[in-house]
Amino acid sequence: MKLRRQDLEQIFEQSRAEYPDECCGILTAPTVDEPSQVHRCRNIQNELHAKDPQQYPREARIAYFIDPQQLYQIVAGAEKKGEVVTGFYHSHIDCDAYFSDEDKERAMAWDEPAYPDAVYVVVSVYGDEVRNTKAFGWNEESRDFVDVEIDIID
Repeated sequence: MKLRRQDLEQIFEQSRAEYPDECCGILTAPTVDEPSQVHRCRNIQNELHAKDPQQYPREARIAYFIDPQQLYQIVAGAEKKGEVVTGFYHSHIDCDAYFSDEDKERAMAWDEPAYPDAVYVVVSVYGDEVRNTKAFGWNEESRDFVDVEIDIID
C-alpha cells in the first residue's frame, strides 16, 4: 500500500484528536498501485454499547465500529469512480499496534477476507503521542494476516 506522508499525518492527527477513543477510517485509490486517499469515519462503538451492552460489550476506548452509512457511501463512491478500497485503519489506545483477534474477525467474511487486497493499518497512540504504526495484509499461503510494509511517499 502507498500513502502520502501528509495522508499518514492525517491519520495520526485523527488518532490524537479522538483519543481516548479509537479512531477509524477507510483508504481508497484508483488502483492498488497508487497512493491511497484517507476517508475519516465516525466510530459508533460507544453508541452501540449504550444501546445494547450485551451485544456490544466493548466501548470505543478498546473497539471501533465504522458508521455503516459512511462505509456504504465511501465504498459505493469509490466503486462508482472505478476505484478500489485499499485499506482500513484504526488506532489502539495506550498499547502497541497489532492485529487483534477481533480485528481479524471483522476483516473476514466467513473464512475469506471481505476485502482480500486491503491493508489494515493500526496506529498505537498514547495521549498526544503516536508511538508505532503497523500494517497487515492477507497472505493466501498462510491463510492469515501478516505484517506488510507501507510505502510512504513524500
